[in-house]
Amino acid sequence: MAAVPKNKRSKAKRNTKRNSFKLSVLSIMECPRCRAKKIAHRVCQSCGYYDNKEIIKLEKKTKEKSSEKLKEPAKTRSKNTLITKNQVKKNSPDESQAGYSGKDIKDEAVNS
Repeated sequence: MAAVPKNKRSKAKRNTKRNSFKLSVLSIMECPRCRAKKIAHRVCQSCGYYDNKEIIKLEKKTKEKSSEKLKEPAKTRSKNTLITKNQVKKNSPDESQAGYSGKDIKDEAVNS
């Protein structure tokens, strides 16, 4: 047989018991190395250090790499890229004069 309580638990006893199950607020502090905000007793996400020891090796982002990534797609263009509707309107005189819609142009670009 299962255990059955003898008496009803009062509202005060119930609520005091529930009070201990509440969530606590995480303490946020400043990283002593890089001055970024971090959770206390955790590894800093911006520099990767904890207790003046490097725990995580993070790659530093440079401005040169980010600018190169933006320039490359504009220079190189493969044959299989899709032509958008805006490009179709700019390149072709008029869809009614051309005799086919923009969907046909996209299909041709994908198939070729």
